[in-house]
This record gives sequence, structure tokens and C-alpha cells, in this order.
Amino acid sequence: MARCPAGHDSAAQDYCDVCGVRMEPRAPDRRGPGQAPQPCPNCATPRAGRFCEECGHDFALGDTTQPGSLPAPGPGPGRGRRTGTASASSAPTSMPGLWRAVVTADPAVYQAMADRGMLDPEALAFPFPARTQVRRVPLNKPEVHIGRRSQRRGILPEIDLGGPPEDVAVSHRHAVLLARPGGAWVIVDLGATNGTTINGTDAPITPHHEYAVRDGDRVYVGAWTVITLQKG
Repeated sequence: MARCPAGHDSAAQDYCDVCGVRMEPRAPDRRGPGQAPQPCPNCATPRAGRFCEECGHDFALGDTTQPGSLPAPGPGPGRGRRTGTASASSAPTSMPGLWRAVVTADPAVYQAMADRGMLDPEALAFPFPARTQVRRVPLNKPEVHIGRRSQRRGILPEIDLGGPPEDVAVSHRHAVLLARPGGAWVIVDLGATNGTTINGTDAPITPHHEYAVRDGDRVYVGAWTVITLQKG
């Protein structure tokens, strides 16, 4: 049996047969005789796998941080409000805290796009088995990328929508969530072909500009993907 990044035991070795996430081999137990499990650095819950079962901390990535690629926004950002323009300068970032992204496939989003002529249902069908699949990705890095993996191009986003099921309407480098001081987060569309919207608005956000997001905000990408941001 292998264990997927979400903590499920799966008989399949490539993708989890519970949630569909790409599999990783079960990590060997390196504890000595009588040694207690490693505690989570965030909540002190004993380790039972790659991710903390209480807060979602990723033991494999740890808590190392690097400078963000965009400057910190000004004070008082609003929900989904633009906070600045991307630049080459960097600013120090703080660890994001106990945030996570909940990734789902929503048939209502798919139908709305079909009704507006933004996709052809004959060419791209909604993956109805995926409707019950929920993925939770901890936001424990200063930059969390949204996109589709490409081994050949070296693209390995933390929120990987490369399947199964693959949302082909998502660009390989679609968007990025950036941690900001005080536990705040912003999102930047990286020039994705089909754009990025927040909280169900029709107008996509402007590429390469920061938009502040808050607890409970919903980010829409691709043909059916909804990413709900949760704090705590």
C-alpha cells in the first residue's frame, strides 16, 4: 500500500484511488525504539504521515521561506481588490499560518461557461466522478502556484490541476498565491489564457496585478475548478 499526499492509503501506485491525487511512496519510519512520533511545529499533533492530520502542515517541505517575487501590498486591502502591479523587486514575507486551499470540480461553473459559449460540451465533458473528490492543499510556502504540471518543462505547481481529472482549460502556469506580512495572501494571474475570477464575478482579474484575498474567497480557474481559501 502507498500513501497519497492527502494521507489516504491506496492500492494504486500512480494516483490515489480515494481522492485522485498523484501518489507518493510511504515514507519509512526512521524513529528509534520507543521514540515518540515527530510533533507538528504548528499545533504539536503527532506525525502520522506527510501532512499533519490537524492543521495540514507539510512535513516534507518544512517551514523554510524565501523572499516573494512581488512587493507587499498597501494597508487595508479589500476582498479581491487589486493591491498593486507585479514588479521585479522582492519584499520579505512572513509564514502564512494555518491556511489551506480546498479544490473542487463544480458542475455549475462548467454549465455557466458552456451557456456563455466559453467551452464546447461536445469537446470537453464534465468529469462527474470528480464531483465528489475534494483536495486540500496547505498553504505553507510563501509562493503557492496554480496550474498543470509538465515534467518536460519543469512545471510542478503546488495546486496541480493536471488530473485526474485534468482541467485542460487551466494554463500550465496559471496563477500564484503569495504570502504577505501579517498572514495576508494575494493572488496574481500569470497571464492565463482563460483568466482567473474571484467570488463568481464575470470579469477576470487583471494579469500580473496583485489582488488581496480573504478567508472564504473562491477562486475560479479553468472549465470547472473552484479553489476555496480557508483560514484556521
